[in-house]
Amino acid sequence: MARNWPLGVVLLFYFVIGAWFAIRIPAWQTPDEPAHYNYTRQLVLRGQFPIIELGDYDPALVPIPPDDRTRSVDKIEYEDHQPPLFYALSVPIFVAANGSLLALRLLALSFGAITVACAYFIVQTLFDRNKDPRITSIAAFSAAFVALLPQHLHIMAGYNNDSLSEAMLALTTLLSVRVIMSPRANKWQTLALGVAVGLSLETKAQAYLALPLAGLALLLAQLPRDPKPWRANLVAALASVRQWWGLGIAIIIAAPWWLRNMQTYGGFDLLGLGRHNEIVIGQPTTVQWVVQKGLNGWLLDLFQITFQSYWAQFGWMSIVIDHRFYLVFLAFTLISTILFFVWWIQHKNDVNTSRGLTLLAALGGMTVLAFVWYNLQFVQFQGRYLYPALIPLAVTFALGWHQALRHFFAQRWLWLVLLLGFAVLDLYLLLRVILPGMKG
Repeated sequence: MARNWPLGVVLLFYFVIGAWFAIRIPAWQTPDEPAHYNYTRQLVLRGQFPIIELGDYDPALVPIPPDDRTRSVDKIEYEDHQPPLFYALSVPIFVAANGSLLALRLLALSFGAITVACAYFIVQTLFDRNKDPRITSIAAFSAAFVALLPQHLHIMAGYNNDSLSEAMLALTTLLSVRVIMSPRANKWQTLALGVAVGLSLETKAQAYLALPLAGLALLLAQLPRDPKPWRANLVAALASVRQWWGLGIAIIIAAPWWLRNMQTYGGFDLLGLGRHNEIVIGQPTTVQWVVQKGLNGWLLDLFQITFQSYWAQFGWMSIVIDHRFYLVFLAFTLISTILFFVWWIQHKNDVNTSRGLTLLAALGGMTVLAFVWYNLQFVQFQGRYLYPALIPLAVTFALGWHQALRHFFAQRWLWLVLLLGFAVLDLYLLLRVILPGMKG
């Protein structure tokens, strides 16, 4: 544990600054927060999980303007279809704190810490720090990026199920990487992976990426280490399907919720999404957006708003920051990506590490595809829907910058520079942009 002290520093900054966000940002000023709160409130008052119904979504009530403190949120209940785990875990806090929103926000913030820790240990698992002393710095850089990315911290400091769904998906990713990197996965690793996937399925639809991710990990883990024709390798891997029994555990965990939804909403509406789409009448659709702005206008908004809100676009997407910040973020993104490819060219021959990075790349690709699919139906240019791939992005940036500065002694402290820089940026945005914009 002494060797992992940088993670402790990152988590300290995460909790201190995140708690400040949770305390200072006015109630209901993170996306969908009232609907998540009302889900838990109904669960506490009625003793059963709510059902999404007509009237739960009123386009006149959402989004909530940043300076609105009088709007009643009691009827905002359009998240009633969500899987149950996040809200069930919230019930004891809700009861003990008498429904305090701040207490619930701090609970969500605590779930987010799991994602930060997983980012750190994923890097530690991918690389042997005994052979390369820089690995601890790379791991800490990845964790710091996940912890203090401004928009991500804003979401983690609000009350919503993103925090737990990201945490369970991150845990699944960590366990998947460990399965790949192990010479031979044992039954306990497979069991742990199956349980993590099952719990992911009980958090949010975006966490369903855990299922194909774990399946791919088990497939990659069975590929022979020696160089054979790819067809022979694939056949050998598929022949080891007995190792996939852990995914059966995941299905068993999720099945009761699926059966409940099919009984409640009818047909094969396993997640209640079909009923949700029928309820949210008035939410902007992609067809309407294309008709109004044209395909080019839709694509421009898709890329610009998504990029901005991935980094920093606060409240209910209503508070943008100075455009010069976005230019800096864009330059940082492009340079980091180029630096990563330079690193990849020089390190692509390590079989196990390459398979682990392939898994992270697959998670990134699946996240983008899910985001595009969602936006083909509704206009949801929210960068937070790409956060399932936040850890792969953080690892990419960390490897790139450490490659660029590998000949400098200071590169071992690069994670601390990033941490302090993000900390200053977060506090500046909170005090000089977010709160003034919300009249807080």
